[in-house]
Amino acid sequence: MYTMKRLYRMAGLCLLAGALGSCNRYLDTMPDTRTELNRADKIERLLVSAYPTLLPMGFTENRTDNVEDNGRLFEDNHIGNHEAFFWESSSGTAWDDETNFWSTCYSMVGTANQALKSIEELGNPKELEAARGEALLCRAYTNFIWVNVFGQAYNGRTSDKDLGIPYFTKPETKLERAVPRLSVAKVYELIAKDIEEGIPLINDDRYSKPIFHFTTRAAKAFATQFYLYYEKWDKAKQYADEVLGTGAVSNLRDMSKYDKLTNADEICHAYIRDDEPANLMLIVTRSLWVRALTSYRYAHNGHVASTQTYRSPGPWGRYFPVYDRLFGSNNGALYYPKYRELFEITDVVARTGQPHVVAFPFTVDRVLLWRAEARVMLSDFDGAASDLSAWYVSKKGQAATAQQISDYYNVVINPTDPDDVREAMIRKQETVSKPLHPKFDIAAGMQTNMMPAVLHARRILSMHDGTRWDDIKRYGIEITHKLYTGETMTLKTDDHRRALQIPASIRSVGVEPNPGY
Repeated sequence: MYTMKRLYRMAGLCLLAGALGSCNRYLDTMPDTRTELNRADKIERLLVSAYPTLLPMGFTENRTDNVEDNGRLFEDNHIGNHEAFFWESSSGTAWDDETNFWSTCYSMVGTANQALKSIEELGNPKELEAARGEALLCRAYTNFIWVNVFGQAYNGRTSDKDLGIPYFTKPETKLERAVPRLSVAKVYELIAKDIEEGIPLINDDRYSKPIFHFTTRAAKAFATQFYLYYEKWDKAKQYADEVLGTGAVSNLRDMSKYDKLTNADEICHAYIRDDEPANLMLIVTRSLWVRALTSYRYAHNGHVASTQTYRSPGPWGRYFPVYDRLFGSNNGALYYPKYRELFEITDVVARTGQPHVVAFPFTVDRVLLWRAEARVMLSDFDGAASDLSAWYVSKKGQAATAQQISDYYNVVINPTDPDDVREAMIRKQETVSKPLHPKFDIAAGMQTNMMPAVLHARRILSMHDGTRWDDIKRYGIEITHKLYTGETMTLKTDDHRRALQIPASIRSVGVEPNPGY
């Protein structure tokens, strides 16, 4: 962790060598100028405040199979960590919790809508086309992460009935009334409309610091993820191709340079540099999430790392050497420091301020694995193997053919096999090749066998960012949390708790709760 001297030094907050540019420019709160948005530059400045300042990683990661009970080493003294691990409703007392996330989404959508309204009032001038595109993308992205938390995963069978979220299209400042929750399907339809309208308007030249905005590539990366979740595999691949090209993929995160770094701070700084070619967009959040990686009872540990995540075997070989050096304790919390807390002092005398975590929701690596998933669903198995192999090699693993990948994840438990063979298959089924129960058709054979490969790679890539929860929901993966006392809890495929409960403060004004709680 940071020393106190470094923690309180703004130069340290700037991530060395200009990774974030001016600290004040990217970490200070934007002034509320909504009542005087009468010029293009004011609207463009306001849009800095339309990006989420809190992501769901702080309460979704610990709901996944990436964490275990480290009870012998840690006290169960953090309510949010406990509630997430036990798949309980949030009590709304933690910093990174559902209540704050809902409020953040509501505020960010309101900011985007205010910008759109002001642009319209100015007559939709040509000079504000790019700002309109950015506002539409911000509204779409916020609603996307919002509905994926509080709604069931989108699917073509039940989403026209599943409860989603309200979709605001006009500025609001305070939720004091009951507003209807649209269906998940309707929310996705509106997100698609905003994406398709917004992308052609984006103009990268309008940004002084593009990495913190929806550039064309970042917007198309988001579109890739969205259409993948929307079960429109061909459209997801189309957008991925526009980000990556159709030839050899370049600019994957080169982990060999991370081996040369000496400590956790340097690794994080390298991850979030604005000149890292793999990064397509960075988001600065206000979050205490990193503290959960090292000090909370329910967290990632050496057992999970060696069997399912960073140090697990796969078609790439025995393990990825680049992840050999993890931080923490093999007997307790264990993590790779791509996220670090950056503390911004707001009162020098009182030594108080705001904790920040810089997130990278869109990277070349993520888009590559999203495309691999789309290719599997389109039965382009060689193409999916090519994408997976490119990722394996970039992390110092070995390439593999489609057949090799399929064979690796194909689980056949034959009672006549020797005990060690059967036990190996059972372990694989319990760790990296868990049965899939999506609400869309997935064919037996290569398609069923290769999808766990995509999910396994993405699980490693997305460690600590909470999006493993999305895959667990989308693919109906049953997961078990085991207490160190030996007791177990299983989240079944159709468990209502896969859609998190609406926060109590929001239910109190009449917003319909999720059923089953």
